[in-house]
Amino acid sequence: MLVPVVLSLCIIILLVMGYAVWVAHNKTLVERVPVFGIPAQLGLPWENVSFTSRNDEVFLEGWYLPSKEDNRCIILVQGTEHHRNSPGINALHLGGNLVDRGFSVLLFDFRGRGESEGDRSSEGDREQWDLLGAIDYVESRGIPAERIGLLGFSLGAGVSILVAAQEPRIAAVVSDGGFLDYMMDLKLLSIGRFYLPTWFAYLVNLAGRVFFKTDFNKVSPIEVVDKVEQPIFFIHGEDDPVISAEESRELFVVSDNVKDRLWIVPRTEHVNIYTKRPQEYVERVSQFFNRYINKYP
Repeated sequence: MLVPVVLSLCIIILLVMGYAVWVAHNKTLVERVPVFGIPAQLGLPWENVSFTSRNDEVFLEGWYLPSKEDNRCIILVQGTEHHRNSPGINALHLGGNLVDRGFSVLLFDFRGRGESEGDRSSEGDREQWDLLGAIDYVESRGIPAERIGLLGFSLGAGVSILVAAQEPRIAAVVSDGGFLDYMMDLKLLSIGRFYLPTWFAYLVNLAGRVFFKTDFNKVSPIEVVDKVEQPIFFIHGEDDPVISAEESRELFVVSDNVKDRLWIVPRTEHVNIYTKRPQEYVERVSQFFNRYINKYP
């Protein structure tokens, strides 16, 4: 009797572990969308640039849009499925607007996206290394970290907060459509109408670490936002169906920094505020960055 029971238990364990690996595989799978357009089509000065991720030297590709003075820079940080010219964000147009306001702009592709190296996402884990590499690149051009701002969207918003906690010299952060904690999403996994037990999230994380070099547990902006001394401007669409605006509200409360700002925008969805209200968006964002990144050293 004991052998069939043990065998059945082993089969169940293998099935559960196999499903965890399958979930981790799908979470780190990303479709590489070709980069389209070039800044010259908008009449912008620009350079094709390459640099490496800070810790594992993955080669990353991007565009650098210099302003006239070229003495301060905003790094645009895209979402999980986007490349440097994300159509949903209208990233290149936004970059051009910021150049008009006196900021140089770096747009780049995370690993596994656009024209950068890599074949997988790590959903914000090693993308932190990519953003740190982008900061290193801007500093190599003679612009110190104290004159660099981060403008992140969705996954990029979370990565920007996580990196700001590691790089206190960064001047300021704008978080558009940010989130609380990646593990929280894993704990809400379901099959049909039935939610999986919360311990399964930790099994998925173990599978991610072992098979895909990804630690989802390191993607938790809510755990570090109160340690970020730099000012953060939290922006969120009130009708966001992807990430609830309540998550940005909670980040704002937990951050508890008198310099922080919160803008919940009615009748807008996930990271589409700029496309719907471009003039107001650029005005608010540029005013925020101007407050904390002076035009002159």
